[in-house]
Amino acid sequence: MVGAVAEWTIDRLAAHAGMTVRNVRAHAARGLLPPPRMQGRTGFYGAEHLARLELITHLQAEGFSLAAIERLVEATPNQSAERALAQYLEMMTPWRAEPPVELTREEFASWVGGEPASFEALVEAGMVEEMGGDHIRVHSPEMVRAGVEAAALGLPVEALLRTRETVLAHLDEVADGFVDLFRRTVWQEFVAAGLPLDGLENVRHAVASLQPIAARTVMSAFRETMPRAVGELVREASQVLEDGDVGTI
Repeated sequence: MVGAVAEWTIDRLAAHAGMTVRNVRAHAARGLLPPPRMQGRTGFYGAEHLARLELITHLQAEGFSLAAIERLVEATPNQSAERALAQYLEMMTPWRAEPPVELTREEFASWVGGEPASFEALVEAGMVEEMGGDHIRVHSPEMVRAGVEAAALGLPVEALLRTRETVLAHLDEVADGFVDLFRRTVWQEFVAAGLPLDGLENVRHAVASLQPIAARTVMSAFRETMPRAVGELVREASQVLEDGDVGTI
């Protein structure tokens, strides 16, 4: 970011922010930017205006509408709102998707314990992306490693990938439920109170704690349901053995 002592006209501010002048004017008209320093009829903008535009861009990328951003900024004085919102984005970091990892083919083989036979299937499913040359990008590294380990046990990787899609579909609903619970309680109370700085620590603690709570809840539920599924398999195998038709196992 350009130094805090800098001052720019609106066209230079827009260039630094990667926006059009029209967008900057629109944000200013909505009250999303502090007033510029006026010299005659020319407004001059500084680092605080650039920081606000970067924050608006970041919030929009996170899914906030301009109307929502406007309400949040209006909830407190400018600097307090900006700090609170910036810290909110920082606190959301534990909930972000696992970032992809770029490796060479040799590094990938070492990482997963040898070049997997399922490599092409992983590429076809979009879990691994070939970048050209000897480099690849691994999306959701932990899930890819789990898939490779499962394939090493003899489970067809294509079937594993289909199962993954089923799991993700169910977990979308679970994740939405946990986030909605946070939104309707801790976050809503924080916003209703005007985003007070002395309440940030409670919100930070709730965010940091909710992810492991959600993970334990999901794992606990899985441990309850997996024995039932395995029990069904055992009963099915028992019935087949009783009937003497072992070829159907």
